[in-house]
Amino acid sequence: MAVQIVMPRLGDFMTEGVVAKWAKSPGDAVAQGDLLAQIESEKLNYDLEAPSDGVFHAAVAEGASVAVDGVIGYLLAAGEAPPQAGDAGAGAGSGAVAGAGSGAGASSSAGRVFRVCSARRVARWAM
Repeated sequence: MAVQIVMPRLGDFMTEGVVAKWAKSPGDAVAQGDLLAQIESEKLNYDLEAPSDGVFHAAVAEGASVAVDGVIGYLLAAGEAPPQAGDAGAGAGSGAVAGAGSGAGASSSAGRVFRVCSARRVARWAM
């Protein structure tokens, strides 16, 4: 099963990062802890390491700007094909990110809208 490599959150207010340089080429064997990419944000540069062993597959090009938690690549098992853009597993991370920032505490799932008001309840209980 493919392991998603996602854009890390490098600060509290970071919304996106740039894949400045890939350290591995697509198809390279990668061990856990190997350097995969150099990530740039507004305030710092970060060396992204592989979360597990596998065969590297880049989902975005160098210089691409990606939202936090967006998929930037995959680690695949030997002989495994990379997920396509329409696969459920491939879009799960990026779809959640797009919905998280749109609206004040609202997210949608299959056309239904849910409001998050637990913060109000907690605030009332604290008084």
